[in-house]
Amino acid sequence: MRDRLIPPKPLCVSRDSIIMLRMMLLKITGTLALAGSIASCGGTGGPGGPPVLPPPSAPPGIFKSYHADRNSSMAEGWTRGMDMSGVSFNDTRTATLITPRHVVMAKHYSRPAAAPVVFHDRNGKRIQRKLIGFEAGVGDVMVGLLDEPVPANYRPYPLPAAGADTSSLLDRPVIVSDQNRNLFVHRIAGFGNGIVAFKHETNNRHGWSKNLVVGDSGNPSFLIVGNELVLLETHTTGGPGAGPYFGDPAVQQSVRRAVQKLDPAYRIRTVTAR
Repeated sequence: MRDRLIPPKPLCVSRDSIIMLRMMLLKITGTLALAGSIASCGGTGGPGGPPVLPPPSAPPGIFKSYHADRNSSMAEGWTRGMDMSGVSFNDTRTATLITPRHVVMAKHYSRPAAAPVVFHDRNGKRIQRKLIGFEAGVGDVMVGLLDEPVPANYRPYPLPAAGADTSSLLDRPVIVSDQNRNLFVHRIAGFGNGIVAFKHETNNRHGWSKNLVVGDSGNPSFLIVGNELVLLETHTTGGPGAGPYFGDPAVQQSVRRAVQKLDPAYRIRTVTAR
């Protein structure tokens, strides 16, 4: 499908859905750019390392040199501390691992059957799989099945524990990815109707912010819990971004059902977001 993301509207959905989501976002955020500044944020600085802060105006690129058909070189900046080995960037219709054999995508912008799905591990080593099955979830969620599981050096991401209190997550920094293989720092603006909405970081001392645009749909955002990246959402709307919240009970249950239907040998993992 063609991505038609036009900030701040959702893509490829009915007019009624557009009106409902716009009203929900306005209720959650008041505007879509509330004030705030990052108190602490960062990745792991390396496997098992302590959290680190992106330095001022640090380049956001994940790769120094990206190649879909061979091994790639990883950037050496702050993004090196973020394990993106479970995100497939060889197509703007991004796919993200939730088990060694299952990926999530945006339903309105998912890859077709037999499409190649390329991952690079933290050292840039390439592997390729292909999509052989699909099962739709709640909202803008599509779960895909790979022809083979990935090895242990490629990261399936846990989801937030379903039904946990989200009030403590408001204004938390999140790592937001885009189609150009960049990482940005936004903040959580609010939750509602199975969706999480973000706002821009107005004090942009750490990391960069971005208005998400056409082609960014389906790219993942992550909450940092300890030294682990937890998959928060995949983009549906533009501007600061919003999409299905994977900790929402209905959304997560639909993902569980899809995983079970496609290959019941695997289970998603969850982490309590604190």
